[in-house]
Amino acid sequence: MASLITTSSFDPTYPTFPIFASLGIVLISLPAYWHFKSGNVGTILYIVWTFVGNLNYLINSIAWAGNLHNPPWFWCDLSTAITVALNVAIPTSSLLITHRLYSIATIRQVNISKSDSRRTKYYEIAVGLGLPALGIIFRVVVQGHRFDIIENLGCWPSIYVTPVTIPMVFLPPILINLVSATYASLAIRAFLKQRKQFSDLLQSANSGLTIGRYFRLMALAATEIICSLPMSTYTMVLNIQTGLHPWISWADTHYNFNRFEKLPFGWFKLFPRNWILINISRYSLPVGSFIFFIYLGMSGESGQFYRRQFWKVARLLGFPGPSSETSPGASWIARPGASAPSHLQSLPPFATAVSVTSTTKKETDSMELYAYGTGSKTNSSSDSLSVPPGSNAEKELEAEVDSLPRLPPSAEVHSSVV
Repeated sequence: MASLITTSSFDPTYPTFPIFASLGIVLISLPAYWHFKSGNVGTILYIVWTFVGNLNYLINSIAWAGNLHNPPWFWCDLSTAITVALNVAIPTSSLLITHRLYSIATIRQVNISKSDSRRTKYYEIAVGLGLPALGIIFRVVVQGHRFDIIENLGCWPSIYVTPVTIPMVFLPPILINLVSATYASLAIRAFLKQRKQFSDLLQSANSGLTIGRYFRLMALAATEIICSLPMSTYTMVLNIQTGLHPWISWADTHYNFNRFEKLPFGWFKLFPRNWILINISRYSLPVGSFIFFIYLGMSGESGQFYRRQFWKVARLLGFPGPSSETSPGASWIARPGASAPSHLQSLPPFATAVSVTSTTKKETDSMELYAYGTGSKTNSSSDSLSVPPGSNAEKELEAEVDSLPRLPPSAEVHSSVV
């Protein structure tokens, strides 16, 4: 065993995980703007915790690739605290999402005041940050030493597995997922009861949700529960099967606490199950980012926003972007109140005819056609002025219209160009 500790070896899968973690950071960041704007606390916390977790694992996987060097001051204490918090934080975020969806589906009060909405958000923030903080505190009770450093993986939390460890570390994420699954089931049941009026219910709740977005959030939470619950259960069972140390006292558990242990990559040859468990924990975050982007990052105005940001960056790099200019002849027609151009524009190549139709404010049995600059009118039930493009008649019409007097600024002209 001593030879293993002094021998370094490189991870053959490197740099697979750093690439996946980097993609996870990008994917979870792209739709963050809309969700921060909507103010859904559960979704925001899911974004924040997933981003922080991906970044934490990314730094560790790069910094300790093929080595076991000593960590910078306090980094591994912070990194392992984040890892322990994620064990509770991601399930808690799903719990907040499902609880909010259930509350919307079973709402009794049509108009919710701003103070009530603000109070609910404060409560959700307290739960979303408080439960992970409790997870960190509970882990300290069964923390045998400061941390471990694993070659190619970096900082990893140390846990002394005793009977006390089960309720302190292993059970909380399982219980949170079970409660979240209960809220999800109740929310779906409430929807089925009043699915015909559900769209109106979402609007009355001032939730900012549509039916599509409601079920995308539900799908995200359900996917997290389906993945997290078996993984948490498997971790607990595996640790129990490996063997529980007896709980003697606080002093015995925390004896020589300030040390940290270094584990070479070859250590996993002796304990292959640990390699599987650790990689499930690491890869779950990039996978969670991908699932979040699929459900909530590819809908609504997100596509237009991504294109705008892409072309902004492309222009900064010197690449020409798509033109957003419109036809000069149609710009004044599209904007109410805009003044007409000083001369009649020629037809675009794809046009087939020009149709000018005007009506007075007074309703009559027949439509009244106003000449383009005269104010005189001629009765017509369905006649319109149609000229083939490129013909001599078109040129004569342009010359005739140019010679007509212009309307004063206060005159009304209702026209359309097809």
